[in-house]
Amino acid sequence: MNQKGIDMEKVINFPEEHLDILIKINKELNMKIREKREIMYSDIINFIIRSGDKGPIFNKLLIWCNYNIKNGKFIVSI
Repeated sequence: MNQKGIDMEKVINFPEEHLDILIKINKELNMKIREKREIMYSDIINFIIRSGDKGPIFNKLLIWCNYNIKNGKFIVSI
């Protein structure tokens, strides 16, 4: 764990543990974007914020998206 109390191993492994949530969000975003472009991590963040989803799983998902953006990854690959 780092100073903030976040276990980075859990952040990195988020897709393996919660693949069903990512697939659900991916399908909904694909319908909105109509497959004109690939889904980006920022799309997932905006989707969660606009839909008002709350809870520890969505918080972890936001942290996972931000982690990937900070590491220079912008396109989601599930």
